[in-house]
Amino acid sequence: MTRLLTKSEIDLIEWIIRNSKEAICIIPNLPSLLVEEMNDGGMGSLSVVCDENRFYSRDIGEVELTDIDGVYLLINVNTEDDFFGLDVWKGDSSPLKKFPSVPQ
Repeated sequence: MTRLLTKSEIDLIEWIIRNSKEAICIIPNLPSLLVEEMNDGGMGSLSVVCDENRFYSRDIGEVELTDIDGVYLLINVNTEDDFFGLDVWKGDSSPLKKFPSVPQ
């Protein structure tokens, strides 16, 4: 199912890539991008839906956080000259309990 990014997803992506050179091009487009949830067992990974063939290029930001149950999360933002996806990996591979907020 395709959908727009949520406010919390946009906030986290912006926070992760805020110091990257790609941020100036990516951040303005985030509210209009259609994404779909990846088949990752419910850990929260997303990929951009587009008409053309796109391939992962490189990570532009990474953060380590914890889910509300205390389990380690590794979150990567990747690009192919624009936002490509958000990869969320939970340390025990269980479903994400709550999408993480931007750390204060």
